[in-house]
Amino acid sequence: MRPASGGIPFPRRPFSVLLERRIALRQPNRLTLNGDEALQVKLGRRLDPPLQEMIPLSSTVLALATALLVLGAPPSESPQPTTTDSFRPDPTWKPIGRSLWFDPGAKQLVLRARVALREGPLEHLLCLKGTKEHEAVLATDAVPRMIHAGLILTGAKQGHPVRFLPKFEPPTGSAIEIQIQWQEDNKLRTADARSWVREDQSKRPLTKDWVFAGSEIFEDPDTKKPIYAADDGDLFTVANFANAILDLPFASTANDAERSFVANTEKIPPRGTLVTLFLRPRPAPDAAKR
Repeated sequence: MRPASGGIPFPRRPFSVLLERRIALRQPNRLTLNGDEALQVKLGRRLDPPLQEMIPLSSTVLALATALLVLGAPPSESPQPTTTDSFRPDPTWKPIGRSLWFDPGAKQLVLRARVALREGPLEHLLCLKGTKEHEAVLATDAVPRMIHAGLILTGAKQGHPVRFLPKFEPPTGSAIEIQIQWQEDNKLRTADARSWVREDQSKRPLTKDWVFAGSEIFEDPDTKKPIYAADDGDLFTVANFANAILDLPFASTANDAERSFVANTEKIPPRGTLVTLFLRPRPAPDAAKR
């Protein structure tokens, strides 16, 4: 970690790490389904214009097809559980990638993950499988750019990631409610994701919602192709990362003793437990109170 201007320390991943996960996003596409007006969807350096402005939520099928076409999702499949798990996706959910579905009825994103960590300091609630499991409560094999697309389908509005220069600006975006379900002792249990994270000093659970910061898109200096920064593994973070899809809307760094987070061990099921996350924008009146 190195401090930014003004003395605010922040974590930074080597650019070489990002280059290892190059994403060849396609150029603007047009698509017509069932006579609907064709849409042009473009991904720029910072998803400019924002993708949610170009995909109408009034047509779920069209939005899903467009997101899949542009972002190049892999075939939908669920992770093979190694523990007892009775999860079955609802037939009405629309698969949008590995371990990922869109529930059009509830306007929510459904994501499968596994418990990776139950104690110790945290930088993430959720990371990409095989990346940050030593500092994340959960890990998933869902494709990061499809998580982004799925959040757009819920109606969430992308803001911007944390900014450190020329002055600190916290992440912005729609407040996202996250509920977690899992099987334990033959019972279906549910928890607010914030209850799995607590402040190290105060011992209080997290009270603020994550916001849809939306990560960033970089240009590979060698190939000139765009790279989606969240492919580095920073998905839903509790320490500010410009790469994060979801981040906390205040200054939070891994080496800030007054604002560091740890796993709330007693609330988290055993390591390896498969869980289901349900994500949707928190209604504005509720979000405003938090």
